Amino acid sequence: MNDLGLSFRHSLQLNVHNLVARTGIDGLRPVRLRRSGEAFLLETTGHTMCVPAALIWRSYRRGWPRRQQRLAAEFGLGDPLTIAKGETVIDIGANVGDFSITAAQAGARVFAFDGDPAVVECLKANTADNDQIVAACAILWCEETEITFYSAPGRADSSIFVPPGEAVPSFKAQATTLDALAAKYGIGEVALLKMDAEGAEPEVLTGGRDVLMRTRSVAIDTGPERNGEETGEACEEILRGYGFTILRSNTPARKITMASRVG
Repeated sequence: MNDLGLSFRHSLQLNVHNLVARTGIDGLRPVRLRRSGEAFLLETTGHTMCVPAALIWRSYRRGWPRRQQRLAAEFGLGDPLTIAKGETVIDIGANVGDFSITAAQAGARVFAFDGDPAVVECLKANTADNDQIVAACAILWCEETEITFYSAPGRADSSIFVPPGEAVPSFKAQATTLDALAAKYGIGEVALLKMDAEGAEPEVLTGGRDVLMRTRSVAIDTGPERNGEETGEACEEILRGYGFTILRSNTPARKITMASRVG
C-alpha cells in the first residue's frame, strides 16, 4: 500500500492514467489525490472534491464537467425531467454530492441524504459553501426502526443489503422514513426525487407516501443491487399507484427508472 492506501496495482493504474491523460486521449484528464484526515481530496479540471476512498478517482477520469454531464444524463436532469429555479430536489443516496451540486447549479434547492457517516462527512464538506444544499446523514427505510447498515464507501456500495465481494463492516443504526425526513426538514412540493438506495428503493418509496403525493417526477437507480436483483418492477408498481407515468430511460447502460406525474 502507498500513502494513499492504494495497492501497487491500483497505484500503477492511477500513474498510468495521469501519464496518458496529459495527451487528452479519449477525453481523459489528470487526477490528483492527497490525504485529508480520514478522507482524501481529489482535484481534476480545476475542481476539488472530498472523497472517502482513493479508488473513487476512477469516476473522475474525464474530469469534473464530464462527471456532471454523465450524472445529469443518467438521471434525466434537464431531459426529460426539468426543474425550475427555486424548485426542490431530494437526493437520496447522495454519496459525496456530485448530483446535488449539479442540481443546485441548475437552480434547485436540494436536500441531500446518505446513510454512511464516512460518506456524509465528505458530502457535507463538498456542499458546505453552497447555501442551496442541505446535507444530512439518514438511513431511509419503510418504517422507523433499528437496522443493520453495511459500510462500503470505497465502492459507493454502502447499503442495508450486504454488498457483494469481500467482508463488509456493518453497524446498527436507526432508520427513518422519507415522510418523517420531509417533515423534519419542512420539505413541501418536490420537483424531482432522485434516488440511489442500493437495493432499498421499494421500501424507501413505501415510506414516502405523503412525499410522493406532492412529487412531480422521480429518477431511481433500480439496478441489480438488492442481492443481485433489480428493483425496477417493484418501484414501477408503487409509482403507478400514485399516478405516475413511467418514462423511457435515456441511458441503457444503467438501469434508471424514471417517472412523471400525469397532468
